[in-house]
Amino acid sequence: MKKQYQENPVMQKFKGCSSNLYDSKGVAYASIKRSKRNHSGVIGVSYDEKTDHWFARLMFHGRYVLMKSFDTFEEAVEARQAAERQYLGKTKSTKQKTN
Repeated sequence: MKKQYQENPVMQKFKGCSSNLYDSKGVAYASIKRSKRNHSGVIGVSYDEKTDHWFARLMFHGRYVLMKSFDTFEEAVEARQAAERQYLGKTKSTKQKTN
């Protein structure tokens, strides 16, 4: 894999270019694309077993504008969606994982 990376001219062209990590508004792609490791089904919402709370997070321009714990999943999702509307200008609700 390392050899493929080193010999790929396209990869080398963008190597070390941090602008590839953000969209045109300066929002990190990691904040707006759901990871395959996401278990809650909602970007920026996670569950902490130790505290038995749900957490909502949103990073905007390199700093957390939302990092708060909630008793219920629904409250955390609502907070994340409100922050997305405020900071990212999103009007559609975040897609939730279906079982």
